[in-house]
Amino acid sequence: MLALLLLALLQSVLILQLNRNRLRKKEDISLLQARLRMIEDKLRDRTEKWRVASETHELASRRHEQTTALLNETKEYLNSIIHSMPSMLIGVTPSGYVTHWNRAAEKATGRREAEVLGHRVDEAYPQLPHVLDWINHAIEQGTPLTHENLRMPVDPQGDVHHYDITVFPLVFSNNSGAVIRIDDVSLRVRLESMMIQSEKMLSLGGLAAGMAHEINNPLAAIVQSVQNIQRRLDPENPHNIELATPLQIDLQKVRQYLVQRDILRFLQGIQEAGSRAAGIVSNMLEFSRGSSRIEPAVDLHTVLRHAMDFFLNSLKMSQPEQAQGLRLELVPAPQLPPVPCNSSEIQQVIVNLLKNSSDASLGLSEDRRVIRLRTRRLQNMVRIQIEDHGLGMSEEVRRHIFDPFYTTKDVGQGTGLGLSISYFIITERHQGQIEVKSHPGKGTLFNIDLPLRRNEELGG
Repeated sequence: MLALLLLALLQSVLILQLNRNRLRKKEDISLLQARLRMIEDKLRDRTEKWRVASETHELASRRHEQTTALLNETKEYLNSIIHSMPSMLIGVTPSGYVTHWNRAAEKATGRREAEVLGHRVDEAYPQLPHVLDWINHAIEQGTPLTHENLRMPVDPQGDVHHYDITVFPLVFSNNSGAVIRIDDVSLRVRLESMMIQSEKMLSLGGLAAGMAHEINNPLAAIVQSVQNIQRRLDPENPHNIELATPLQIDLQKVRQYLVQRDILRFLQGIQEAGSRAAGIVSNMLEFSRGSSRIEPAVDLHTVLRHAMDFFLNSLKMSQPEQAQGLRLELVPAPQLPPVPCNSSEIQQVIVNLLKNSSDASLGLSEDRRVIRLRTRRLQNMVRIQIEDHGLGMSEEVRRHIFDPFYTTKDVGQGTGLGLSISYFIITERHQGQIEVKSHPGKGTLFNIDLPLRRNEELGG
């Protein structure tokens, strides 16, 4: 019985202990679950923070990529602007080391940007005068420094161009530097020189026209007086006989005396010289008139003769040594019809071509110093040929001979506009054609074709 009681007591104790252990386990499980929930909450919170941080980073990364792409695009755009500029643009540090070198600078110097970056600008472009001093002065003063119309050689052959050079100071992020802008203004300088020469020529033209009018009056008096003297010495003139008879003067003997003493020949020479001078004055007036009217019917041979006389007389006055030994010959075509043209403009073209032919034959033997003008009929055109036996020209020169400002003469001896103006007068003003054939050492032939009927006449 006691054993049963002990067994029952032990069983109760065990059950109680099991219940207590079960209760403790439930508390532990609850605690673990609470901790697990807390960990899960923290994990969710951290995951959310990581997600937000990741999205923020991704957004920042995208913005950084967009900003970088935009900066690269802006850089390429600015580089495109810099390289497309016709001016030479050279970026330099305060010490003069090259940081930028655009395509215009590459073309002008023949040196690529990669070759000159990091080199001193006076080494990369040695033709630039005093450039380091200009850079320092512009940076110190903080204002652009400009030098205009600087003469600089452009190649070993000694060709010289005119340039405007401006140094712009730069200040950025506590750093400094400069941009050198170089513009080739040779064309502007030539145009300015041409305008000055044109004004001079206009003034001289007006002066020459006024002088020609003033010369005409005494010339007319001289020629008229000589003609009167010749008439009053004529023994066959009835009025002379009537006045000489009462005075017992034998007009035939007087005539014989005048012949023996060459007085009549002197008078004839005075008359011829006066007539020739009057012709020169007339040609000068005609050449200086400059009318733009197209005359319906012009005797082309008369225009050519006037141009030849004008050129030869002007050459004798301005360059007598060049005129010496030079011969001009005209071979006219028989029965050449009148040509619609502006005679003064055609005369200007012929004078320009004669000047070039004369220059090309300078220094040659007299048998080669002949400029021959010919005319011929070509269906509905009239051709003028001007041929010389001078130095000729190469194919390269021949291709550019009518280009504005192209000249093979020394500096100061030609503007390179005479033949381009001649080309414009013939092709645009007269609807004709002009071409040149030449070989070095064999002379040059210019062909000018003028239509016998203009387009407005054909259409009207």
